[in-house]
Amino acid sequence: MKKIIFSFVVILFVPITLFSQTKVQLEHLNKYYQKALKEWHVPGMAIAIVKDNKIIFSKGYGYANVKKKTKVDGNTLFAIASNTKAFTASAIAQLVDQNKIKWTDKVVDYLPYFKLYDDYTTNHTTIEDLLCHRNGLKTFSGDLLWYATTLTPQEIINKQQYLKPKYAFRTHYGYSNIAFIAAGKILEKVSDTSWTNYITTHFLKPLKMHRTLTSTKQVNNTTNIATPYFYENGKYHAIDWVNWDNIAPAGALISSVNDYAKWLMLNINEGVFENKTYISEESFLNMTTPHINRNVGKNTEKIHFNGYGLGWGVLDYQGYKVMGHGGGYDGMISRSSFVPEKKLGIIVLTNSLNWAASAVTNKTLDVLLADKLNGKDWSKEWLKVKEAAVKEANEKLKKNNMLRGKLQKEHFNLETYTGTFKDKMYGTVTVTKNGNKLHFSMDNTPIFNADLKHWNANIFTFRFPLKVSSLPQGKLWFDTDKNANITNLHIDIPNPDFFFDEFVFEKVVD
Repeated sequence: MKKIIFSFVVILFVPITLFSQTKVQLEHLNKYYQKALKEWHVPGMAIAIVKDNKIIFSKGYGYANVKKKTKVDGNTLFAIASNTKAFTASAIAQLVDQNKIKWTDKVVDYLPYFKLYDDYTTNHTTIEDLLCHRNGLKTFSGDLLWYATTLTPQEIINKQQYLKPKYAFRTHYGYSNIAFIAAGKILEKVSDTSWTNYITTHFLKPLKMHRTLTSTKQVNNTTNIATPYFYENGKYHAIDWVNWDNIAPAGALISSVNDYAKWLMLNINEGVFENKTYISEESFLNMTTPHINRNVGKNTEKIHFNGYGLGWGVLDYQGYKVMGHGGGYDGMISRSSFVPEKKLGIIVLTNSLNWAASAVTNKTLDVLLADKLNGKDWSKEWLKVKEAAVKEANEKLKKNNMLRGKLQKEHFNLETYTGTFKDKMYGTVTVTKNGNKLHFSMDNTPIFNADLKHWNANIFTFRFPLKVSSLPQGKLWFDTDKNANITNLHIDIPNPDFFFDEFVFEKVVD
């Protein structure tokens, strides 16, 4: 009888202790989130934590809109950008489960217009290759083909053939948004419906993600939406929403932490939500198995391997297998992670360009997986890394400017620089004279246009309007032949995402 009573007491005592412990942890994290918000100058941030199929924490910090002083809450919508990729991979998994396609099917069998840099890679790329970023291109290669352009998905997929590989096929991780556009087109062909309809019907509606949007076209008809910002010179600059419909399978979704928490529950339970199976155990295991390795960085802790599965990043952290993904939209950064072993998941959404989302995610995992209340201050550490990176970039820019030598005030008559310049991959850039200034526009990207300011010889500086882009000042310069005729145009903007140097614009002769 005493044994029975003792067991009963233990059963009551353990949950109370665990609840008390979790409460302390969440209170500690809440203070840390507020600290990180200030340190990174983030206008607004929302965080939700899922444990044992319940949302145990959901809170907004700061402002969804700085000017209007509208506050963030658990239902505020943010672009989740590349967190969309797991939805596309999961949709493909469903088709695999239905025996409609195979992971190893060749892409060209579904998309005849699919082309890469050589025939072998083109003909041997599989659906699985698309979903794990191992096509030989460097990370973000070709993103200027889709970002805010008028090019169709088919045109983007076909034009990537002109991108030059950095690695051998299937030997190295190189993040490719265009690969996921192709995966989305295969999904549409096999399912005979649009990517939007498929994702809405098979995931958003059944998971009750009723506030999640599939396009920026829905933003104006929806309330409680965060404004994208970037912080510069002590000011928050609002950026217009840029439409990503042409890259929908790679990054179009807009969601809240409360909605995304349901997606986390599905994945924490390895494809099951409210006792219904959406993805088979076999397919889920394939998606969350590393298909290509990634480097383990020096600023990490307790990470022994880092890979990419199919639509999910996969690594070990604090002794557990952790899946997750980041999302980057101009003016918004997000990060999601989940740990099936612990029935734990976290989603962080922000409306600023920053590393705060990753910092608070790591801190949350430290606290909830290893009970490290006084562990590493990720926000502080990564602020140091960022400051060092900015300093290095500024010194490099200064050095490059010095190598130019003495600035030359003289330049050709402005009319000489005008005309149309064409790159076989991108399309055209047009340079016109407007009064006593030159103006240029990237014709397939309407938001990319600016006045040119003479800097040195045939080199001009410019910056795209702050309202539409957070990109810093760039340079545009002209090449000449031995007869001093303008031949080519080049664009360079120092940034980690868009490689303008992948294009060489040749002057079109009438």
